[in-house]
Amino acid sequence: MTEEGKDELEAIRAKKMAEFQRRYSTSKQDASRQPKKPEIDDETLVRSNLFERGDEVLNAALVQYPQATRQVISNIAGLFRSGKLKEPIPGEELLALFRDLGMRVHLETTISYLKDGKRITLSDKFKGKKPDD
Repeated sequence: MTEEGKDELEAIRAKKMAEFQRRYSTSKQDASRQPKKPEIDDETLVRSNLFERGDEVLNAALVQYPQATRQVISNIAGLFRSGKLKEPIPGEELLALFRDLGMRVHLETTISYLKDGKRITLSDKFKGKKPDD
């Protein structure tokens, strides 16, 4: 090759390199402009997909079995993130899940009835208390 051909080839290479660098810096700027989705922690993700008494069941499980419950929460969150689980979880199914895993989660329950438009718990009725006015 002649000296003139080499100079021409170097000019083409330099021009292409400048174009590649320009494209790279533009794509890098575009990537930094796009807002990144804030990562939701596992517990928040699971709580947002619970309904009925699901929050109450989860709170009781966290108090009674903290380490095992956190592991269950991370597994459920993984299922939501992967798309394998799409529907919200009712509290009774969450309680059944914990019980299937051998975690006997105890919930505070009361039995009450309405009398004359006032709610009376069964324990208050047995104690002979009158409904509050």
